Amino acid sequence: MYLPYALTWALGAPAACALADPRITGWLPDAASAVSAVTLVVVLLMMRALDDIRDLDYDRAHNPDRPLARGAVRVRDLGLMMAVGTGFVLVLNVWRWPVAAMLAGQLAYAYAVLWADRRLRWPRGDAIVAGFLVSFPVQLLVNAFLYAGLLYSAGLPPTWQGAAGIAVTALAFLHLEFARKTTRSPRPGEHTYVTLFGANGTAALAVGCALASVALLVATVRTGPVWLAVAPLAFVAVGALRFWRGGLTRWPYGQAALFMLVSFAGYQIVNLVESVTA
Repeated sequence: MYLPYALTWALGAPAACALADPRITGWLPDAASAVSAVTLVVVLLMMRALDDIRDLDYDRAHNPDRPLARGAVRVRDLGLMMAVGTGFVLVLNVWRWPVAAMLAGQLAYAYAVLWADRRLRWPRGDAIVAGFLVSFPVQLLVNAFLYAGLLYSAGLPPTWQGAAGIAVTALAFLHLEFARKTTRSPRPGEHTYVTLFGANGTAALAVGCALASVALLVATVRTGPVWLAVAPLAFVAVGALRFWRGGLTRWPYGQAALFMLVSFAGYQIVNLVESVTA
């Protein structure tokens, strides 16, 4: 699942930033976009490994069949993979040093989070809000890396308007983050926002993030088929109906994932149409 996720993200996030930045018109994916896509695939795999290491104690108790928890893979193996991956992506991007610097900052922050977890045991696994606040900047920094790639290709400095595209994609991600942890019946030991906000409150947060993402993008689109930015909300509506009216125990993961994937693809489609009509 990481491959389509990474590819749509690598193309969609810069497109959202291009739509938000009035200085950029006619942007199309290029060779640098392919470099960003390959980089993102590797980075996402490294972040998955990092999360598995952070979740090791929890998985040993609640998901003992996972490879790391059952001993099929060692922490040392994942550490070596992340070290090799880090060197690979930095070398791959060294020819565009501002982008490589942003990437290095993102990786450094992620590794600092891992160090705090393993050495300081902070934040605690049951500290849901603190864990979210510590981990969410990783998502923002990945988007900033993709925005930096767009700016490098365009030969422009960053602006707050362009950075609105980072917020658009981050809010789309937050819909998935809250939706996938929305449940009426948490599993034993499950870390979920429901313990703080309740099932309905967490579901409302998921819907609110999706609406905010679409609203912000619509406010930035100058021309082109704006309805394409609204269409992915159909997946949110179906998920909400199945959870609230259909009585599902959990928010349907597929609907939340499709909202994000289709949104990312939609950013690029709107950008392409805008480029043709500009």
